[in-house]
Amino acid sequence: MARFRVRAEYLEELLLLLAELAERSRQEPGCLEYGYYQSVDDPLAFSSFESWRTPADEVAHWQATHVRQALVRVAPMLHAAPEIVRAARIA
Repeated sequence: MARFRVRAEYLEELLLLLAELAERSRQEPGCLEYGYYQSVDDPLAFSSFESWRTPADEVAHWQATHVRQALVRVAPMLHAAPEIVRAARIA
């Protein structure tokens, strides 16, 4: 899971980038869930949620060319680095 805020002048560009990233990531082997969510109270605040079948599938995702390119593109659009929380399902 991750939380991040976009700079207002990049909102439309970010929305396109996230849609493309989600579409490509959902096609990766082992992807169980991959989505971005825009706050209903603050349109500049976003959360993401992704779930992978195995830790190796997640590692492969972070190494994928489209992910690495997206991270470079998105960095200047954000106020700060995303807050990332990794968790394991227990129930």
